[in-house]
Amino acid sequence: MTDRNEASRDPEQLKKILVLREHARADAWLRKDRRALEALLAPDFVETSSRGRFNREELLDRLFPILTLHEFAMESPCIRITGKNTVVISYRCHELLTVDRKQVGGTFRVFATYTYDGKQYQLSAWEIRPV
Repeated sequence: MTDRNEASRDPEQLKKILVLREHARADAWLRKDRRALEALLAPDFVETSSRGRFNREELLDRLFPILTLHEFAMESPCIRITGKNTVVISYRCHELLTVDRKQVGGTFRVFATYTYDGKQYQLSAWEIRPV
């Protein structure tokens, strides 16, 4: 019998899984669904953006209430397996959002690190930069 982790290490399958996870993350922001977002984040999650660096609690308690995502489109995703249970997906995205009542839009580069916890891939680090 094949170990689930081995099956999920197939690069094409893994890319599909992580693209779905990133769309689920964006969807949680679009719908303002805190529980859905929480379920995707690893306990040691960290986000880095132009707004600063946020751990899991700071993101959920401070950033989530003031940020509203209106549009999200991903293009050219690629993955890199960086460790036994760690994979990075990077892609360009187009976003339109409101932060502190200010609208921000543009094209960005995202680097998202996912860690396999024995059951699923959880988001452990997420970085977004303007292109």
